[in-house]
Amino acid sequence: MKRCPQCFFLYPDSDQHCDFDKTPLEAVSEAEIDAVTNKASQRKLLPIVAAVVLILGVVAFAIYYGVTQHAASQTPNIAAPVLPVQQLTPLPSPTPTASPSPSPSPSPSPKPSSEASVSTSHSRATTDPVSTSGPGIGKRQGGKPVIMLTSGGKIDADEVWRTRDGVWYRRNGMVTLLKRGQVKAIVTR
Repeated sequence: MKRCPQCFFLYPDSDQHCDFDKTPLEAVSEAEIDAVTNKASQRKLLPIVAAVVLILGVVAFAIYYGVTQHAASQTPNIAAPVLPVQQLTPLPSPTPTASPSPSPSPSPSPKPSSEASVSTSHSRATTDPVSTSGPGIGKRQGGKPVIMLTSGGKIDADEVWRTRDGVWYRRNGMVTLLKRGQVKAIVTR
């Protein structure tokens, strides 16, 4: 084989001059040709390896994302839904009254109950509503309150009371806050 010393293009042994720059060709050994072509094939291999690693990374991320989204969809959402706001009818402001500080009472054994009280560092150990305005709607009016939401939904509650933060309700021992605009009306049945 022959090679052009200027552009390094390879030619058969029968050619004498480079077709591009008319330079006389030099004879080269097979070892030199193999060394040059191996370097070129190594340079071509690097982008292929990088592309394969990139594709594997994208596939691994897609699998991870799919598994975590599937796991997140399987866990129950205990937060109240965020709904649009509408105007509420105001209640009279509560008069502040002194209340005794809660004292934890040990329970001899866990008993299933419809109103279980949970004590954490930021909650009271009581089943009373989180309100200083006295008993909530439901206890005062003698029926089960139903919260009519602005989205058209209904929430059956054990007890409901309003504060300046919004409308609180208790259902099966769980107390939840709804923003004022989420509640259309509160009725008792």
